[in-house]
Amino acid sequence: MKVSLHSIFSKLQTKILTEHNCYAADNIPFSDTHKIGISYEGFPIFFIASSNISSLSNIKLDLISIQFNQLCRLKLSNTDKPIENYYTIVALQTENVDYINYFIDVVEIVLSKLGNYPTQKQLHDEIQKLVDLFRCFNLPPQKTIQGLWAELFVISIASNPEYLLKAWHSSLNDVYDFNDGIDKIEVKSTSKSHRIHKFSYDQLSPTENTNLIISSIFVIQSGIGKNIFDLKEDIETQICSLELRYKLNEIIFRTLGSEFEKVYDVYFDYQQAVDSYKLIPAIYIPSLNSESIPNEITNIHFDCDLSQIDVPDNIAAIYPHSKLFSSL
Repeated sequence: MKVSLHSIFSKLQTKILTEHNCYAADNIPFSDTHKIGISYEGFPIFFIASSNISSLSNIKLDLISIQFNQLCRLKLSNTDKPIENYYTIVALQTENVDYINYFIDVVEIVLSKLGNYPTQKQLHDEIQKLVDLFRCFNLPPQKTIQGLWAELFVISIASNPEYLLKAWHSSLNDVYDFNDGIDKIEVKSTSKSHRIHKFSYDQLSPTENTNLIISSIFVIQSGIGKNIFDLKEDIETQICSLELRYKLNEIIFRTLGSEFEKVYDVYFDYQQAVDSYKLIPAIYIPSLNSESIPNEITNIHFDCDLSQIDVPDNIAAIYPHSKLFSSL
């Protein structure tokens, strides 16, 4: 049975040391060199082994700090005497349990990508991504918790979640939620009792050789159900690629921004989402005739009720050659 880093850290919480410059630590199951430890304050610390680390400046943010090339003394659970070695220290600086859990998850992916002996460039590149990620907590959210939940729901129940993840927000400026360079998927959610969604005219007018499907979902907040991180875990159990696991966490981080702390307490009715999930090709959705729109009018938005739109049950039969749509 695989031992999780969360359970290792839980055991370390009973072994906090007060000895100066010596940390309680333990081995990481998938690494021969890196360690997980606990600070004097009770926060998680990762000790990353690396060769030829020099001339890299330490980094300190509100939530994490990075110290390169530090001589550390570690008291491991399976040794009588402390060990000494040079490590890059990645430390969290908050007792918030939600941040602790997410910090451990993300750094675990980073360490898996780095391997046992990363070069200075590899370490710098991955640490910089981590720093950029934690800077997001000071930024405003990019969309609502409901909207992000709906997109994660679509990925979590997909027949090929890895392909959907590759196409998910592939560009920061993309008009659509999923875009594989050929076809598009836009996710629309509502917390109301009718399937009414807001569209832009441009959104329903993809280029000539592009097909578009609207994923429509009722997303109703409830006292019990699934939150965003429940869906994240559902997806991660289906994903092998470390790059895609990191992308999943990165987009969640960037999207939530300063709303991160709230998200663990916001649950949505999962069964309602399953029962209401509907895929609607854009060609079935009423829109405006381009010839009736004066050239001077732009940025057109409108609400459209999709409740009475009948579509075939087998979307794949309409678009048999679409890898994106067959992944749903």
